[in-house]
Amino acid sequence: MPYKDINNNPISPAQNPYIGAGSAASVADQNNQVYIVHTRAIKTVLEGVQRSLKFNRSIRLFFVGDYGYGKTTHLNLIAKEVRTLNGICIPIQFQRLPLRTSNDPEEDLLRLQGAILAKISSVLNDERLVNKEDTRKILDERSYVDIIEAIYEILNKTNKTKILLIFDEIEFLFSKLKIDIPDFMSFLHGLSEKMFVRPGWGVCASITQREYYSKIVEEAGQLQEGRFDFHIIEPLSPLEVREYIEKKNSSLTNRVKERGYPFDEEVIGFITTVSGGIPRYIETVCELIWSEAEAKHEPEQLIKIETARRIFSNKYLSRANKYFAELCRSFSVSDQAEAFLKLLFYSGGWRKTTQDLLALKDSSPISYFHGLSESQAKYRLDEAGRELRNNQELTTFLEVFGKRPFKYTLKNLVFKSIFDFR
Repeated sequence: MPYKDINNNPISPAQNPYIGAGSAASVADQNNQVYIVHTRAIKTVLEGVQRSLKFNRSIRLFFVGDYGYGKTTHLNLIAKEVRTLNGICIPIQFQRLPLRTSNDPEEDLLRLQGAILAKISSVLNDERLVNKEDTRKILDERSYVDIIEAIYEILNKTNKTKILLIFDEIEFLFSKLKIDIPDFMSFLHGLSEKMFVRPGWGVCASITQREYYSKIVEEAGQLQEGRFDFHIIEPLSPLEVREYIEKKNSSLTNRVKERGYPFDEEVIGFITTVSGGIPRYIETVCELIWSEAEAKHEPEQLIKIETARRIFSNKYLSRANKYFAELCRSFSVSDQAEAFLKLLFYSGGWRKTTQDLLALKDSSPISYFHGLSESQAKYRLDEAGRELRNNQELTTFLEVFGKRPFKYTLKNLVFKSIFDFR
């Protein structure tokens, strides 16, 4: 049955507040209608941006963060602030530029600069802020050596007091082309210095932390000389994840007291652990639970942890099979204990007895138990449970409650590991 808002109106499946793929809206897609949560970090950045725009100061921000941390979301929101004041934002998405490596760093950098200039010209022509004749004249007169001056002249033709250039996912340049990081940073520094003479003009950039963070830090001094404010985006804290989910859900349900509805407390805790506080993963897991639990949901009840875990298990079972196979090899666990863990995961892994697991032996895709009689399967499950209880190295992954019957629960950390497992 559908979820309901505070006025008892049904919420259609199409209104799911989470983005299905978990990916942030493209920096070029300014018509995205998905509600974006303003985290504490985003609020701090936007307050600084608003002050800069109010006093006509330049914006120079550089974001470093791993995949899904919210770099593009930051850029989207900054661009929105600029456009609100009749400014123009020019997004440069390097993956969309027609670039191929020449295997020569200098040549690749020249080609990149030419592509950036062409992209800026194209956007300004489309917006009818400069005419093609003026653009062609500047392009014909300027060589690649004068690329920064050419960019400045084209932007100056717009007569705009607020202009923002956005360079998103810079890591593409270093992974697909032969461009050296110091050389690109020198270009970025020079561009920043040139644009600084025009209050209200600015540059923002982002790069993925995982592969290039240490190299970028080496160049951070140069960026600071270019008057950049350097931001390292971190995962959200458990409290911030809760606030994120409550804001998302209540933006649709308008519930003041049960802001997390339709998720109960344990489900929010589960999402917090599995996502690792990464916004894109919060979106992915929440969208999955929100959409899959709807058919089983009673409108005035909260989604329970066992339901959430079972939904997750069904989605990621193939990944879990590989994870448990590797885990059990590492801890020298028997085949029957490995099958026990896989079956426990398939069940949702929440306070299950061996009798609960036995009931699933034929309906589950865990082939180890197929063809066994009930007594044979029960014996192997009991033996596997005993083995797992006595293995102290597995306490990080498995909790055991009660006595005869023992109840087994996979810790949230296991679900996170499976979600991250590749």
